[in-house]
Amino acid sequence: MIRNKFTLFALQGLLVIAASAQSVSYKTYDYQPVSRAAVVNFAELGPDFAPELEYLEAPGPGGPSYKQYLRQQKKESAMRFPRKGETAGTRGLATPPVLVNDFIGNTSSGSTPMDNHLAVSNGNQVVSVINRHIAIKDPFGDWIGAATLDNFFITMGLNINKFDPRILYDPEHDKFVLFAIGGNSSFESWVLLGFSQTNDADGAWNLYKIDGNPFSNGSWADYPIVALSSQEVFVTCNSVLDSQPWQTGFYESLIFQVDKMKGYSGEPLLVKLWSEIEFEGKRIRNLCPVKSADGTTEDRIFLLSNRNFAVQNDSIFILELDGVQTDPEVSLSIDVRKSDKAYGLSPDAVQPSGLLATNDARVLDAFRLGEQIQFVGNSIDTTTGQAAIYHGIIDNLSTTRDVTGNVVTGGADDLGYPSIAYAGIQSGDEDAIIIASHASSVRFPGCSALYFDNDRQHSELVTIKEGIDFINMINNEPLERWGDYSGNQRKFDQPGIVWGSSSYGKSNNDNDTWIASLASPLYFSSAEEHQPEQLQVDVFPVPASDRVTIEFEARGIQRVRISLMDMEGRLVRTLMEDRPKQEGKAQFSFATAPLPQGTYVLTVQGDGKALASKKIVVSR
Repeated sequence: MIRNKFTLFALQGLLVIAASAQSVSYKTYDYQPVSRAAVVNFAELGPDFAPELEYLEAPGPGGPSYKQYLRQQKKESAMRFPRKGETAGTRGLATPPVLVNDFIGNTSSGSTPMDNHLAVSNGNQVVSVINRHIAIKDPFGDWIGAATLDNFFITMGLNINKFDPRILYDPEHDKFVLFAIGGNSSFESWVLLGFSQTNDADGAWNLYKIDGNPFSNGSWADYPIVALSSQEVFVTCNSVLDSQPWQTGFYESLIFQVDKMKGYSGEPLLVKLWSEIEFEGKRIRNLCPVKSADGTTEDRIFLLSNRNFAVQNDSIFILELDGVQTDPEVSLSIDVRKSDKAYGLSPDAVQPSGLLATNDARVLDAFRLGEQIQFVGNSIDTTTGQAAIYHGIIDNLSTTRDVTGNVVTGGADDLGYPSIAYAGIQSGDEDAIIIASHASSVRFPGCSALYFDNDRQHSELVTIKEGIDFINMINNEPLERWGDYSGNQRKFDQPGIVWGSSSYGKSNNDNDTWIASLASPLYFSSAEEHQPEQLQVDVFPVPASDRVTIEFEARGIQRVRISLMDMEGRLVRTLMEDRPKQEGKAQFSFATAPLPQGTYVLTVQGDGKALASKKIVVSR
């Protein structure tokens, strides 16, 4: 049965890269325009009965054959780099990020892993997606809307498992794009897309489906990663064959190049498919499209890959797709560079009871800022044999493409499933915030963050959410699902602020979602006071020995948050978060007795935006 017809557009090409002949081949196909399948109004979705077979464990990233080969490779890795005991190592000299706000995310879906992903708009809607569930919240964790993936796509009439969701916010058009995979067999395999019609995620969405088995070759689409260009959205998937051993289970990686403007307007989608992508006769797998660091896009996009099953390797593949799909000259180039620091297959992580799966060493997330790309993935700390994360940097993107790598350790903790977002405030900044899962033999699974500064130093980890219990959702399986990814996005209208979502072990042995906003330590640490015109703040007495009083005007503000930071930008305590009971002048005070003598910064936020900061001095 032909579901989405396409016509052959181009065969293979031969490129010369880095002054040496290297064979690069691919095929491209143009789909016939893909008509909108349905429209859904999120706010009108009623109670969800979700009439389908429950899947406790979501499909793994590669099918059953992938799991078999991965176990074999990890046995080899464990023999080569055995665990040597947990250490309390340090990462660097950077100041940690500031935990600004955090709250519980999606309600439990009864499925594992969570596959957390997140987008936040300039209008302060936080959209969090996990396997089987979508949540829309405000910046303080209050609910705006919620639906299961089944209910969101119910009008498309697909009674199949839906998993691996992703969500993007497009700051240039002030809209959202949502993705998921439907079905994990060649008989029913779809790439599902939703485009918001407006900037309100709780409003109307245009829904589409693209055939995940376009060649009718017994394969299904798996593990999407997504990024935006100026006019298009790029979705990469792995094509996995039904019931095949590990040697042949992976067939190829696909790139779907989709006209996002058609999706926003509800018109038939223009879609170009890139397949049989090979470098020196071998197919490239696990392509990670690189997102824009600051939301500014162009008509080309980069994609990254590596040797994800290698016990240890230093190869990084850099792909460049250089134009929109309607450009007859659009092409794909592939380059390979060697990092100065090897990555490697991560061991399974330890929790107080049992183990947590870390999958392979593929590139999980990346951003590009001008001539630089930063990327992250799972790795191994070869000195201790523990699970760690790999943070790579590609400099001089248009010329030498120099790759440097860092294996970031968790000290006593295993780390996994990192995501990365740009945290720069001024032009020329290259700092970032990385979010990752943590666990150890004495620490329940939770999530942490670290800061990477302009001096290329990593900070110590800051705990976002401490786990409450170990994860135990798969019966009779010693290896629990921990990832398979986390979400991390820059707040595009607030430079220096990043939002993220990850998972933690809940009290019923479930794996639930936690959402947080974090700030670059430079965001609050300026020695000069910032006091915009819209909020007049007075703090007295200075210095203070007993109590500090803050007086401010609360006009037009729906929610006020007052926090105390140290002079390095670390959060000491959130002192207040509340809705003003009336407009006008308000007064708030707190005792200084718990504070050591010294200088602190008192910050005031209104409706999720920083409004003022004041320096206070505590003396006795």
